[in-house]
Amino acid sequence: MWTIFFVLPNIQVGEPIGNDLISIAPCGDLRVKEYVDSNLYAKALAENFEDQFGRKITPSFLIVTDSAPARARDLEAIVAFRNVCALSTIIRGHEHSLTNNFVAYPLYSDYFDLYPITISRDNKGFITRTPSVLGFDDEYEKFRGQTLPSLAGHMSVSVATDTDIFILLLNAWERRFLKRKNTEWSTTALFRSLEMAYQASTMPFKNHSTIYDYGSSASLWVSALEVLSHPHKGKADLASVLNLIEQYNWNNKAMKRRMYKVTLKKKDRINLPQRLYKELYDTRNEFLHGNPITTNRLHPFRNKSTPVITRFAPLLYKVALLSFLTQYKDKRKRKDWRKNYISKLLSEEILSKAILKSVNIPKS
Repeated sequence: MWTIFFVLPNIQVGEPIGNDLISIAPCGDLRVKEYVDSNLYAKALAENFEDQFGRKITPSFLIVTDSAPARARDLEAIVAFRNVCALSTIIRGHEHSLTNNFVAYPLYSDYFDLYPITISRDNKGFITRTPSVLGFDDEYEKFRGQTLPSLAGHMSVSVATDTDIFILLLNAWERRFLKRKNTEWSTTALFRSLEMAYQASTMPFKNHSTIYDYGSSASLWVSALEVLSHPHKGKADLASVLNLIEQYNWNNKAMKRRMYKVTLKKKDRINLPQRLYKELYDTRNEFLHGNPITTNRLHPFRNKSTPVITRFAPLLYKVALLSFLTQYKDKRKRKDWRKNYISKLLSEEILSKAILKSVNIPKS
């Protein structure tokens, strides 16, 4: 038996995303239908979501099997899994939109927000639990859920993960929450970083998209990368992130070329992804330190012809993740290594093309 833990009303997945223990599943999934058919509160959640104009919305559900170990059913594990799904999708969304000039996948983590109303453990009502509200209600027939009005609807975007990143992150999730590696520093840093990246990738709209909304996003992305690069003994800083990004083994010549200068303890030459992170880092500093700000600071190399710097942050985060997650890879050479190598080349080509948008001036 599977249990609905949370509703995700702002996305509609076509196929389940997850493993044998935990999943984000569509409303028509047999596991969801079984639970909905046996619970009036689940039925209300499945059937009574609308947008702000009364149009029916079919939500998705985060479900966990009853046979999952307790560690995999607690809030930390569930949020960590949601973050794996969200960041894997957002990274793909930014790669695609930068290389195709239209949005096909979610760009913001708001799509994956867990609805604050869920079913009580005794299945006798709704629980609302936020820092502002702690409430209970058993009137299932009156429930009317709504989606976020600031997000494009289900028909505008599709939920599809970056497969390579998703598999690596899901393996790390299983390592931490199933294999009980919850005390090791590497998985602590990883999932702490993912929580920060989830915050960083929210839509910059708290102040109706002023430059300070984008400055806040840039600051949180820097934090997410610093947490990921933290050596445990020592400190995370500009150098630790640049070193992590440098560890990725590029095949693309444009990405490998060290054509930029940076001065840390000494003068070094760095590649474009590293230099782009330095741009993000400098943007964060100017915003958080209260320095005078102009809108061109939001763009790589202060070039307003390029997309804003926060559009590239998920791509830099992907590079850092690929470097970080190599520690969990099986180092043995497999029979299908040629297939995996070709897959890496194709994936890297899309990533490289997206990153190069930071220096390529679009044609008018």
